[in-house]
Amino acid sequence: MAGSRKRTATDYGANMSLPKWWLKSVIASVVGIVGVFFIMHEDSSVRADVLIARPPSDVWNVISDSAAYPDWNPFITRVDGDFREGATIRIVLGSGSDSMVFKPTVLLVRPGQDLCWRGSVWIRGVFDGKHCIHLTAVPGGTHLEQTERFSGLLVGPLTKDVVEDTRRSFQAMNTAVKLRAESKAP
Repeated sequence: MAGSRKRTATDYGANMSLPKWWLKSVIASVVGIVGVFFIMHEDSSVRADVLIARPPSDVWNVISDSAAYPDWNPFITRVDGDFREGATIRIVLGSGSDSMVFKPTVLLVRPGQDLCWRGSVWIRGVFDGKHCIHLTAVPGGTHLEQTERFSGLLVGPLTKDVVEDTRRSFQAMNTAVKLRAESKAP
């Protein structure tokens, strides 16, 4: 048997059929692509704040009244459910054909201080957001700060537009909270 050689484990045809070889190649490719996204992904965050000439309790009354959001909020136009730790709520961003619906879980409720929730697009770990509203008493009123921390495999340079759109939406909501809280009688 001159010229023939013994097949080894590295000769795919020797140890597995074509469908098995193909399947393993596809799996290896998918794992590689996911690995590249994981290595390249980066966390992105958004922050916007405003000073409100009302005490934190008055500002809290505005942000915690989810039933009234459609009346004043240009960003979060509807909330179904209660702001209760561990609860899943339904949030509608925007209106009409451009609206988006999320079903985040409420993480933290500290009346007069903090409200946080976390939501995901598709499944957790792909594109997640942790949204928080922080209230701090300051001389003459309240410092309101909204933050969103995006994380997941699809977060990175491609989310630049999402981050900027979110910042503008936070600013619009903060202005609306300020107007609503300051227009209430002391």
